[in-house]
Amino acid sequence: MSDRAAAAKAAITAAAGPVFARYGYRRTTMDLIAQAANVSRPAVYQHFPNKAAVFAAVAEHMTGLLHAAAEAAAAADGTTAERLYRALAVKLDFAAEAIGADLRGELVQEAAQIAPETIAAAEARYAALVASVLAADPGLDRLPASDAAAVLVDAMLGIARSAAGAEQMHERLRLLVDLTLNGLRKDRP
Repeated sequence: MSDRAAAAKAAITAAAGPVFARYGYRRTTMDLIAQAANVSRPAVYQHFPNKAAVFAAVAEHMTGLLHAAAEAAAAADGTTAERLYRALAVKLDFAAEAIGADLRGELVQEAAQIAPETIAAAEARYAALVASVLAADPGLDRLPASDAAAVLVDAMLGIARSAAGAEQMHERLRLLVDLTLNGLRKDRP
């Protein structure tokens, strides 16, 4: 693929993300994607055979961006609680701010069907990142870091998929992090 074709495909992918977030998978059309990308509908078809292929490309693009942001958040200075909260909040913020509450479930379901390998790989990388934050704290040893990370990520995804507003989601995430870390402390009776 030429650089020009790759750039056009990337631009369509980037423009399609907000369209899926606004309309959901089912209501998004190739026409809406073309309008958002400021190209013709045939131009979209030159790079993608169908809407599912565009959605899969968006899933790949977004999971990469989210993981990079979560890595940066986890690497920043702070306590384990702060680093953990920031890393988990990356996905929470994406769900709360970019996707309407009424569409979250639909988009998660479609992503699992259309891009299962991308989603599974992204979830595994994210859980490994959370586990690395937990493992770096020598005071946490009541449960293997990978097990605790799996529970934390699943619980955070539950919070993200709720119909709660962003502020309430963040309050729940802080509580989740605090409860988890308090439960994992080895000095706990």
